[in-house]
Amino acid sequence: MGLPKIKSATSFRDTLYETLKEVAEGESHIITSKNGRNVVLISQDEYNKLLDECQILRAIATGVADLDSDRTVTHKQASAKLRKLKSSWK
Repeated sequence: MGLPKIKSATSFRDTLYETLKEVAEGESHIITSKNGRNVVLISQDEYNKLLDECQILRAIATGVADLDSDRTVTHKQASAKLRKLKSSWK
């Protein structure tokens, strides 16, 4: 994704279908308004990628916090817990 195109709200209204087609094809747009509250348009694929990246970053932050708080187990301890859990499923 390159730099977003910037359009005024009026320009967006006048070129709505063209803009939506561009967004669906991967271009992002920033729609500006007179009151200073901008809107960003991105495709569903880009939105899903952003959500995935956020989820990964949250998981990394949780892992770092666990390390900092000494909430960790060794590989041997984790394997033993999993074996015990697995045996209870039989």
